[in-house]
Amino acid sequence: MPDEARFLILIAAHNEEAVIGNTLAGLKDLEYDPSLYKIIVVNDNSTDQTGKICDQYGIEHVDTIEKKFPREGVGKPGGIQYALRALGFEKLVKKYDLLFILDADNHVDNNILKEINSQWLWHHKPEAIQSYLGVKNWKSILASGYAINYWTTNRFFQLAKYRLHLPASIGGTGFAVRVDWLIWNGGFKYKSLTEDLEMEIQIVEDRGRVLWNHFAQIYDEKPDKLKVAMVQRFRWAKGHWYVCLTNFYKLFYDFLKSGNFSNIDQIMYLFSMAQVVQYFAFILAFIYELLTIILGHTGQIAILGQFVSMLIPSTGITIFFGIYQFIVLPFYATLFDAPEKKFFKFIFLGLPYYSWTYLIDQFWGLVNWRQQGKWVRTPHDKEVKITKNADHQQVVVEENKNYQT
Repeated sequence: MPDEARFLILIAAHNEEAVIGNTLAGLKDLEYDPSLYKIIVVNDNSTDQTGKICDQYGIEHVDTIEKKFPREGVGKPGGIQYALRALGFEKLVKKYDLLFILDADNHVDNNILKEINSQWLWHHKPEAIQSYLGVKNWKSILASGYAINYWTTNRFFQLAKYRLHLPASIGGTGFAVRVDWLIWNGGFKYKSLTEDLEMEIQIVEDRGRVLWNHFAQIYDEKPDKLKVAMVQRFRWAKGHWYVCLTNFYKLFYDFLKSGNFSNIDQIMYLFSMAQVVQYFAFILAFIYELLTIILGHTGQIAILGQFVSMLIPSTGITIFFGIYQFIVLPFYATLFDAPEKKFFKFIFLGLPYYSWTYLIDQFWGLVNWRQQGKWVRTPHDKEVKITKNADHQQVVVEENKNYQT
């Protein structure tokens, strides 16, 4: 498809002097007609050198610290909404077709705009397209857990749903949304801490479409430190549960009226946070079966069996599907999508560490789901260069190494 769609690329940045330069440098090499896209940084209340670095690269930035408009929302969505106000709603609809959102630490494939443009035109201009969500770092045990979770989800959730003509999930970055749809719905004015999920539900309720692009990637930095990860995922969990509990009844009622299966699909996704509980139950069931084989049905083993049976109806079935979901699928994803084929590290170290610690955040997120007024920034500090080798596989050249588990 020829270059046709007009893109506004907004990069959300709050005190991102450590990474914004690397991100802007990567965007200089986009394989797309330069007259059809514009890059603007949302310099959201930064007190560091983020704005000056943008100036050095000749990139326009909207400075929310000027407070020309009242704040609508907190954190990243509030900053983006401010930028949309500053740029002018009506002007945006006339000048651009798609708004492409990036985080300040992201690296992107050079062909990403071409891929999204072609898919958008071929599929008759859907409301949103989510690009492949890759990772910049996976050396620490915790970051490797993030990585295998993303690689598995990309292939066996996002791509699978796309092939079944079900709405993909918007991942918070690396997605394009139709400007006219966004402006007609009030812009980035969202109530939760997970504005991406809130937008996704809104599109589905409007009978719109969210597509998945498996061929153009963005690369996102993941936390190496447990404290940072817990804070980030607590925000995710609170926002997810808020969107779940405030949209469940409407989605179900609309399904009863229309029979639209996309509503049921979204309900299932809203409750997908329980997958971590399933993983915990799978581990318990596996330990129970293993101890039974080794030690026989002793009193202590029987007590464990009773506890496991309260969580799951059949340990045999649970183990079978658990092996498939938590070992076979991650193995396949590592084989085909991971830059390094470290199966033991990703599947048996990273995934359990990521999942078990996330279980705590999910519990507290559910308890505190009404608290949507505080956004805690996730720090970024990894300047990396990402290239593709002759086989189109990801190669990472790291400049700033600070790995901790």
